Amino acid sequence: MKSDLLAKLAPPTPGAVPRIDLHLHTSWTDGADKAADMYASALKCGLTHVLFSEHARKTSGDWFGRFADEVRSLPRGSCRALVGVETKIEDLEGTLDCTPEILGLCDLVMASVHRFPGERGVVRGFDEVTRQEAPETEFRLALSILKNPNVDILAHPFGMCYRRFGAPPSDELMRELIRAVARTPVAFEINCHYHPDPWKLARWCVEEGARISLGSNAHNVSEVGRIVRALEGTGAVR
Repeated sequence: MKSDLLAKLAPPTPGAVPRIDLHLHTSWTDGADKAADMYASALKCGLTHVLFSEHARKTSGDWFGRFADEVRSLPRGSCRALVGVETKIEDLEGTLDCTPEILGLCDLVMASVHRFPGERGVVRGFDEVTRQEAPETEFRLALSILKNPNVDILAHPFGMCYRRFGAPPSDELMRELIRAVARTPVAFEINCHYHPDPWKLARWCVEEGARISLGSNAHNVSEVGRIVRALEGTGAVR
């Protein structure tokens, strides 16, 4: 099922942007609105697929099943609602902060770099990482995500460098990561909350042969479908 879903995510081209948003958060975690309201917004936007990629970690088993049931109970209309998870990478070995039980409930699994682990997985404080070393560190952690066979989508690549450290990766480092993604079944997420030039990343993914996932990082109803609007040139990237 997962490979079939990802196979439908064709690279966007001007005038033919897939009407999908595979990165939504709801009030189950840090979003402002309920899943039903986010889904209603997706219908208004004319989206065909949305992924409720709720934040979860190993301690989230007490609620994640109810979240998955709620998403699967949404009306089956013109937009397909998918159950997903956004979970963080814990170390350079590709370990996810998630359980097999949670992963098994998901249509698609999204993994992200949200913190920088140090030796033996001990989390480094943000003030312990310099602006100069952040891109290479995030690059190495992203490569570790690609090692994990449970991952379907690499979430907001270099997102921490863009938003936390103000240290965008070089074009060559970004393209090197895209080339690494292209050698795997994992999709490279183009995320308009983090990436200032979605079309540039889309072109590079097409050139390197990497799968593409489109996401808004939506945390409220007004942000649903923002990635589509950004690529169509009808909405602000940020």
